[in-house]
Amino acid sequence: MKRYLISIYLLLSACTGLPPAFDNVPATEVTYNQTREDLGSYYNTAVRWGGVVVGVENAENASLMEITHYPLDHYGRPQIDEISEGRFVIKSTELLDPETYTTEREIIVLGVINGDIEWTTSNKTRVFLPLINSTAIHLWPMNYRNNYYRHCPSCYFRQLFW
Repeated sequence: MKRYLISIYLLLSACTGLPPAFDNVPATEVTYNQTREDLGSYYNTAVRWGGVVVGVENAENASLMEITHYPLDHYGRPQIDEISEGRFVIKSTELLDPETYTTEREIIVLGVINGDIEWTTSNKTRVFLPLINSTAIHLWPMNYRNNYYRHCPSCYFRQLFW
């Protein structure tokens, strides 16, 4: 019986979750579209947004990272199967390594809306995107979407015991 309990504990502890910086932090449930419509009303509002990395630019004292926004599921993972609502920019006071924060990596950020930023997209169009001053950033592992049991989480446990 002890072996089964230890096995279950080890299996459950291996599950990927958000780091402690994201636990119990008050974040307003503000959607991307609400922010785009009335950015001034949400200035200095704490949000938890996520999406897919488009690119990273490092300056002397900060990094700017462009993100394609996707709504988050209840685990905090971007729902990339949904339609993107647009893009936003994360500002981080620590320098972010472009080798780690590569394009198409899924990310979640906890931060404060700090107005907007004029941004030049890859096709040389200038747009104004919401700017988030980051408090915490989490990259999701690259392989979690390829997990066979993602579509049937209970299948994993059925395989162990049946």
